[in-house]
Amino acid sequence: MKQLIIVGTVREGRFTGKVADAVEEEFSKSHQTKVFDLKEEEVPAMKNRLSQTDNPPKSIERLSELVKWSDLITIVTPEYNHSIPGVLKNCLDYLYEDYTDKYFSYVTVSAGGFGGVRCQSHLNDITLALGGKPGPSMPVSNVREHFKKDEEFSEEYRRKIRSFREDCQSFIS
Repeated sequence: MKQLIIVGTVREGRFTGKVADAVEEEFSKSHQTKVFDLKEEEVPAMKNRLSQTDNPPKSIERLSELVKWSDLITIVTPEYNHSIPGVLKNCLDYLYEDYTDKYFSYVTVSAGGFGGVRCQSHLNDITLALGGKPGPSMPVSNVREHFKKDEEFSEEYRRKIRSFREDCQSFIS
């Protein structure tokens, strides 16, 4: 399986990057993984979809190549105001045809106890509208307790990420 991990936030001091690293670490044990991190990419506000522009942003051309390469797209993102970050929505909207029949999974992150479940619901709707196939999700509640900045993440989440990987494998098989 070839997995693209999209990290959907640019916020300073974010914990989502640490969660994405843990997901990549687990999946890379048995699959090919590549990461597209919005904090490291320059994705301007969308004026036209990739297919409708002659001079697309380099980051979006790269994203398109990664989406085409992948079997599974895993979005790792925090919940912002009961939904997804605007920068993630902007980025996803650049592509359309590339997502057709692509498998999606989601890791939603929250500092509170709900683990981004409202965000996950929106991601299901968005990826369906883009022609994708929504799949497994893993909410990460109370992220600061389980993914401390300079420490290993908790054993509880090691088990959850392992189980999430197994769910994703079954989903695309």
